[in-house]
Amino acid sequence: MQKRNKNVVMIMCDSMQWHYLGCYGGKIKTPNFDRLAREGVVLDNVYSEGLPTIPVRRALFTGRYTLPYRGWSPLELDDTTIADILWRYSTYSALITDTSVMHLPKYGYQRGFDYVFNLRGHDDDNHYYADDPLYHLKMEDYHKPSYRTDENGEKVEEMWSVFSKDEMKGYLAQRQYWKTDADQNVAQIAKQSIRFLEEADRNKPFFLWIDSFDPHEPWDAPSVYDPDLKCPYDPDYDGKEIWNPVSTYADNVYTDREMEHIRALYAEKITNVDKWLGKVLDRIRDLGLERDTMVVLMSDHGEPLGNEEHGHGIVRKCRPWPYEELVHVPMIVKAEGLEAGTRKSALVQNIDITPTMMEWMNIPQEAWADMQGKSLWPLLKGEVEDIRDFLITGFFGQSWSLITKDWSYIHWLNPVALENSEAGGKTMFEVFDIQEGEVSEGVADTQTMFDRIRKQQENQWTCVPGSLTEVPEKDGLYSRSNDPFQLKNVIEKNPEVARELYDKLREYMLELKAESVYSDI
Repeated sequence: MQKRNKNVVMIMCDSMQWHYLGCYGGKIKTPNFDRLAREGVVLDNVYSEGLPTIPVRRALFTGRYTLPYRGWSPLELDDTTIADILWRYSTYSALITDTSVMHLPKYGYQRGFDYVFNLRGHDDDNHYYADDPLYHLKMEDYHKPSYRTDENGEKVEEMWSVFSKDEMKGYLAQRQYWKTDADQNVAQIAKQSIRFLEEADRNKPFFLWIDSFDPHEPWDAPSVYDPDLKCPYDPDYDGKEIWNPVSTYADNVYTDREMEHIRALYAEKITNVDKWLGKVLDRIRDLGLERDTMVVLMSDHGEPLGNEEHGHGIVRKCRPWPYEELVHVPMIVKAEGLEAGTRKSALVQNIDITPTMMEWMNIPQEAWADMQGKSLWPLLKGEVEDIRDFLITGFFGQSWSLITKDWSYIHWLNPVALENSEAGGKTMFEVFDIQEGEVSEGVADTQTMFDRIRKQQENQWTCVPGSLTEVPEKDGLYSRSNDPFQLKNVIEKNPEVARELYDKLREYMLELKAESVYSDI
């Protein structure tokens, strides 16, 4: 009997909070993701380890941890990726994406894929349209600035507010011609993915990685541009449509009512993502690919969206805080042989999905033996109840967290190791933006400047403009059953538990040979 081809469609949705989805108890409309949940296996306790976007892609591409070793950085020659492995085993690999940071110069995250489609213009690539003429939209209709008083007593716009406004120049130039949800980025990604599925060679197995940057900010959902639509989750709102908020503390800029609407736009964006990626799921079925195709739906991380459980006070990923709203991610797996409509409460690290996909595709184990992820197949098939006793998560050089079934513990690394915000924000672009002979203010010569920027890039932990390496003064201990969103630190009431978890975290990081400039590990 001829060996069956085994395919994978991995659907990555950036910045999608798990508990917004209907199948995770959310109250917004996600009918297609909910349908996938009824047909597949829902994993309830999946956590990303190294954050945010780029470290997660590196971890998933390689099946290996990033948190102990490096942060926001390019792929290296020593990194063996899914695409590298599949090339050897005659599998056609494709990457369809609008996740701009995967397309950064010299970053290499498209390396090895046989086919790549890259849609330009999303966040971190907003400069692509920034010089285009703007005729039909006005900045002041969507941007609420944040101000401070300077040393002369003058009212000036804060740096991170200016950053947000600069981002919007490119967005507005592109979006001035958007009319319906079919114009949104996720719609373009879905259409390209469907085209790939229709044209794929049925004589060979394929691996399709769909990387939708939506619902990542900006949260300009369809109702923003269609005068006949109201936001379905906040139809009575009559204020400014703030869809690219300033990355700072919510209370510094926005009223509670404005934050409520920002979250409603985010929710509407997720519903639109569900609609268009649902068309991809439909096409898999229509083409008769379901039997031989594993479908994985997941996110890289969530998103801070205001006070309390929404974001611990911040908007966007502007602090290296690995709280629940950011690190807990959805994951649904559908494949032949799995019992439909089941849920698993086991602790799962995001890198565990990588060897799981390799095993489904019948790739010899020696080809992925170096992966640190654990195959989920025994769990998915009901052969075991658990595969891990604990998980790790955090930001390289900033924070480490350990998660068990009962507790979550956050250890803040030495806050003086990075004295300012230079390692946050968009330092990844600076080397490419500097002209020959140009010297930044306060720097003696070009070589010193280049060395300084490269050092910043080595420590980079986020791409969000205006980010600060600010962390709380004390570590955090939280009960997962009584306080799932980590709002009440009980470390002082449970010092023995905290010490046990700290020791376990420290021991595991040392076992992984974590790189650190800190003396307290």
